[in-house]
Amino acid sequence: MRRKFLTVLSLVILLTGLFTAPAWAADYSGQPRANWLPNGRVLAIVHTGDRVVIAGEFTSLRHSTTGETVGRQRVALLDAASGDLIRSWSPAVNGAVQVLAVGNGRVFLGGDFTTVAGQTRTRLAAVDLASGGVVGGWSPAANSTVRGLAVIGDTLYAGGAFSQVAGQNRNRLAAVDVNSGALRGWNPGANNTIMTMAPAPNGGSVLVGGQFRSLGGATRLFLGSVDLGGSVTSWNPPASCDVPSNQCWVLDLAADDGNVYAAIAGVGGRLAAYRLSDGSRRWERTADGDVESVAVRGSYVYAAGHFCPDFAGFQRCDFAAVDAGTGAVDTDFAPTANGQVFALNAGPDALRAGGGYSQLNDVARPNYTEFPLIPPSGDVTLVPGGSTWRYLDDGSDQGTAWRAAGFNDAGWPQGAAQFGFGDGDERQVVAAGRITYYFRATFGVAATFGQLTMGVIRDDGAVVYLNGQEVWRNNLPTGTITAATRALSTISGTAESQWTDVSLSPGLLQQGQNTITVEIHQDRPDSSDISFDLRLRAR
Repeated sequence: MRRKFLTVLSLVILLTGLFTAPAWAADYSGQPRANWLPNGRVLAIVHTGDRVVIAGEFTSLRHSTTGETVGRQRVALLDAASGDLIRSWSPAVNGAVQVLAVGNGRVFLGGDFTTVAGQTRTRLAAVDLASGGVVGGWSPAANSTVRGLAVIGDTLYAGGAFSQVAGQNRNRLAAVDVNSGALRGWNPGANNTIMTMAPAPNGGSVLVGGQFRSLGGATRLFLGSVDLGGSVTSWNPPASCDVPSNQCWVLDLAADDGNVYAAIAGVGGRLAAYRLSDGSRRWERTADGDVESVAVRGSYVYAAGHFCPDFAGFQRCDFAAVDAGTGAVDTDFAPTANGQVFALNAGPDALRAGGGYSQLNDVARPNYTEFPLIPPSGDVTLVPGGSTWRYLDDGSDQGTAWRAAGFNDAGWPQGAAQFGFGDGDERQVVAAGRITYYFRATFGVAATFGQLTMGVIRDDGAVVYLNGQEVWRNNLPTGTITAATRALSTISGTAESQWTDVSLSPGLLQQGQNTITVEIHQDRPDSSDISFDLRLRAR
């Protein structure tokens, strides 16, 4: 149930500070820009090239500034840069469009409809992205609602509540050819509704979430993955909850190179991050209502849904942003809606949100919103938290040559921060039993900056070098540092996952490629844990 603002609760939340917030804001403004406003719910958004497709239950759009109203039957195409409606593109759909996907120059629709542009298309359809014309001969009908779509190569994977596709038995999961619509042999099956699908980042499997407890005959509680041959993979994340009266169904998924982020209903609602490597949970944040949509961009995960006023101990109504590495709630991104948010798309120019709300930030702005990217004239991220680094954890002594820009680190393994072991919040686990660990990354600079700020998560001690020059030392002795140098003290508790921010001279940067290198030192070789992440911003 949605709850109204509670002044006392809000004050307690602000005072307790249950989670440490990052030092700077998420990438998008919380103030929307002018855009077209649908007269019904928006259930799906997809951004492809210079176009944005929105879909749902609406039958017209009204411009938020001019007031002009244009008919559009449940799907519309917008110019990504300007937000203008593409007026020549209008394939009318006679029922709700629940989900969208793009591939091979086509927009794929899934939902509850039976016709598109007057042609019979039962719950699945393909529309030409350029013209809006229905693709002829592409008609693999489903006998019940389609809620998930994912394109990998020349195959469209579909999930939902159906038991048949193209007249053949397909228990809530099916695959069709993106070109012809012909049914594939892919047939894993699930014992309950598939609510969402996403391609795994490596393209080798399909991530699925929903209401199921069995996937391809294997026990999978609401979340799992299926390879392109139709076999359930070993990826088996733990369920947030599983009781008959309140199950934690997965409603939406997003993924980056190392993680899967899930929007979860049940017992209030949750946003969770799982490792792609082994399915273990990295972090989880709870809300007082369902989290229904999720998107990831860079070092931030964006969540939306039907929660209010509490998200992870912060006052949030239907929107929140968290640090992808730690799950810490961003303090600045806090727009508010007065109804459900079903769809998020974190694009390079704007965060787009669709739902069933009538107001945003207490202003009438129904069902669809575009939050613009914060202009680069403010803070510019040079190295995001959660970045990919080369690292060495074999216990060797690398001397000093490894700090240089020209050092050949091609033989070092590569992984995404946060690095570590022992705490359960790592994206890349490193070997235990070492005193010193080495990390290298490069980044480009194409402007002159007046400020430079670095944030570091370190356990226990750290030395940071920028273009070969030492710029910061923490919890280590003075003098020469070697592979045998121990940290001065143990870092424990919340300090292990907190960002330490320090100002650096922007004169240390050089135009073009820059190299940042880091040593993390333990206070003893049998330490129970280690942590490392770094972010760098300039203004």
